[in-house]
Amino acid sequence: MKNKLIILSQTFLIVVTAVFTSCTTSLNTPKKEMNLADIYNPSRYSLHPDYSVYNVNDSNTVVYLRIFPAELLFNQANEEGKSLARFSITYKLWQYDENKLKTILSDSARIDKTLDQETVRNTYFSALPLKTKSDFRYILQINIKDELRLTQSRSYLIVDKTDPYNRQNFQLLSTNAYPAFTYIFRKNERFLIKYNKEEYDSIVVDYYNLDRTLPRPIFSTAPEIRMRSFPDSSWMLPYTDTSTFSLERPGIYMFKMEKEAKSGLTVYNFGENFPNLKNANDMLGPLVYLSSSAEFRDLRLKPNRKLAIDNYWLDIAGNKDDARELIRVYYNRVLFSNLYFSSYKEGWKTDRGMVYIIFGAPDLLEKNPDEEIWIYRTKKSSSKIEFRFVRNNSPLSPEDFEMDRNSSSSALWAEAVESWKRGKIYSPLL
Repeated sequence: MKNKLIILSQTFLIVVTAVFTSCTTSLNTPKKEMNLADIYNPSRYSLHPDYSVYNVNDSNTVVYLRIFPAELLFNQANEEGKSLARFSITYKLWQYDENKLKTILSDSARIDKTLDQETVRNTYFSALPLKTKSDFRYILQINIKDELRLTQSRSYLIVDKTDPYNRQNFQLLSTNAYPAFTYIFRKNERFLIKYNKEEYDSIVVDYYNLDRTLPRPIFSTAPEIRMRSFPDSSWMLPYTDTSTFSLERPGIYMFKMEKEAKSGLTVYNFGENFPNLKNANDMLGPLVYLSSSAEFRDLRLKPNRKLAIDNYWLDIAGNKDDARELIRVYYNRVLFSNLYFSSYKEGWKTDRGMVYIIFGAPDLLEKNPDEEIWIYRTKKSSSKIEFRFVRNNSPLSPEDFEMDRNSSSSALWAEAVESWKRGKIYSPLL
């Protein structure tokens, strides 16, 4: 029992304190141009910039960037003898032809930057002005490279100008007037909203309770249960570009300029701990992918839920060291699912999050504006495991992807879950 309590105390020290934001949400590139699996593997990049897209008007878009100087290398090997960092921002902008399903390169550039360590702050902000046209979608590839350390990041974003009311027509700002770089807020966190047309003096808020549903098993052929399209409540507020707002209770909030508009700026309150896992309640939910219905019910009903979860992992692993490693990997995948895949529900509850938690990051990733194909290599060079996720046109989130399910996946899922329950982190290559 003492060992079990030691494991429990370690459980809440697994490193779930990484701070990324969900604004690196729409990651897209022309299909088959390259393997993009690195974007879901946090260990592959040492630079972690944030982005925010704002359609200023019918012909202009600005992409705001936030870079963390602590991730850059500063040295004095320069003529000035100052402690400087040098990095480059390279981008390519493709216009996407919806009818022909092809892309046309419309712009590209490289921008070189130098930062002085004596004057730089904890964060560095920049902006990329882009020429864009109404009624089109664009795919933006951004590479940021530390020219001294030779490390880099690669990101893909959609610029969507097909809907004058969607979220990219709103600029979401923190109270210090900087771009917010996130659509997720906790209670009492205040923010400002700026819409790209000035004729409005009020704003509509549609409120939806959080979606508590879990994804269907990957082999299920039952129809998806979609979140209802009508809000639980709705109200109107005075609006100016200096008005501040907050999300006082957990839920989904759509801010829109027209009452009858089907889209708007949707922001989320997933609770005080999100995206981290800080207590037993946070850690219990994701166990639904490993435990049977009876096991999960028993865990939920235990009077000491912390100890019950700890015992669950110890029973699987057989010893505290292996249990600690299983806990670390499993819940870090939960964390990154929250960061990468959150839509109108927490990332770990989505189809992509479910697969990511059990299978890990894919070995190969193909993307276009409307789908992702994840491929895992197997022991047999001639075989592979493949999952296809299709973007839904959800008014509550542009990041709502649904898996293309089939019953033949049943054996794959069972094999992966059984590996975890034998105390082994699942890998198709092992």
